[in-house]
Amino acid sequence: MSKIIVGFLLLFFPFAMPSASSAATEADQVVTSFHSALLQILNEQAGQTDQARYDALQPTMDNAFNFDVMIKTISGRHWRKANEAERAALRQAFRDLSIATYADQYAGLTDGSFQTITSRDGPRGLKLVDTELKTSSKMIGFTYVLREKAGNWQIIDVLLDGGKISELARKASEYSKTLKDGGANALISVLADQKESLLQN
Repeated sequence: MSKIIVGFLLLFFPFAMPSASSAATEADQVVTSFHSALLQILNEQAGQTDQARYDALQPTMDNAFNFDVMIKTISGRHWRKANEAERAALRQAFRDLSIATYADQYAGLTDGSFQTITSRDGPRGLKLVDTELKTSSKMIGFTYVLREKAGNWQIIDVLLDGGKISELARKASEYSKTLKDGGANALISVLADQKESLLQN
């Protein structure tokens, strides 16, 4: 994992407590279970719309991902300045876009399989689960970052290109100008528009 990504994780998750070593297997299981459910849904929804996949993916992704932590990290000080209604709307809009993104991006995955390679310790009690997606034409490696809360592991980031690219850091950069210019409400609108655009197919 690159020094930039480590720095990003330390900056936004400085208080995560180290977990018991037995919890590493539980982090693996969260990722493996998510992949299994994702492939099952894609198979069941083959040939259906992005909206149909979105509807089917909702409970699976709600269970596997901590959208609360993710949007707090992306919005930073704007989250702290937002009122409760704005925070709830931000959380919902980001959650909806995240699920729509999976529904759209994985629509054509008909011959793929996921493999969990290993689980290892990350900074400040986080776990890193290395995985591979294999299809007939390519292999893609990516790493899930998981955080434990109240005994449950959930995904808070996905690292690509050998850990050089953080999806969370990329989104924080993508939305920084929107937040700077218009605050939380501007980002809520952008997230909603992006979701609708993805689900048009």
